Amino acid sequence: MMNLTKKYKYIALTIAFLFLVSLGTVSYSWFVLINKTDSFVATAAQIDVSYSIYLDGIMLEPDEFSVNTGTSVMTKTGVYSINVTDFEADDYIDNLRVDIRVNSTVDTYLRVSIIDALTLSTIDFEGNKGEVSIVDQPINYAFSREWDVNGTLYDDLVEAETALGGITINDTVTEINHWFDNKLNDGYYYYPQLIEREMDSSQLTIPFIEEYDGDEFDTKSFGYTLQFALLVEAVQAGNQAPIHNWGLPNPPWGGSWSWKTHWKK
Repeated sequence: MMNLTKKYKYIALTIAFLFLVSLGTVSYSWFVLINKTDSFVATAAQIDVSYSIYLDGIMLEPDEFSVNTGTSVMTKTGVYSINVTDFEADDYIDNLRVDIRVNSTVDTYLRVSIIDALTLSTIDFEGNKGEVSIVDQPINYAFSREWDVNGTLYDDLVEAETALGGITINDTVTEINHWFDNKLNDGYYYYPQLIEREMDSSQLTIPFIEEYDGDEFDTKSFGYTLQFALLVEAVQAGNQAPIHNWGLPNPPWGGSWSWKTHWKK
């Protein structure tokens, strides 16, 4: 009877293992079984990513927008309001910073989608407030990057100019982006390095949007606001999860899904 019970335990754990692997993106994506004498201990490995949004160094909470159309009230949640009109304001877009935080306990691939809309506030003769989405050029966000100046890497151009005493036309300057822009194809920015994780790995912070450097944001007229939201997705690297869950047989930046990484925390 004891052997039969153990046999059923093996079968149940195997079925649970296969079922969870097939899900790919769920938090508890696979089991690691550790044999300890006569019993088994199942240790869950999980995909865990989140983000933090800052304006002028202050972490933001999402806003709730209520728009009265005159016939109904529309409410939008999970959206951040960014100032695009006053470059001296604390909440101006130049002060926008976004970090992605990884707490996964298994090797992870990561992608982020930005959902944004430039809106113009309106008010009718009855005092009903509304908004109009404006079709404009894409926002030139300052995505995380480095600068290669004459073969030396710098975090930003200011650092390079300070170190070199200025940058001239004789210097070779190359921008190195930390994120791969695939927005025109599927709406996502991909972190093109596998993030290597273990069960005891500490939290890893990956910058997504940083300080404007080299580019400048074109200030908009009074009444405009940028409504900003993020969708962050992550999958485990193993079990062909990027292929099954994202439908990508190969990475958008070329090559193949790799186990190699320079990130290990």
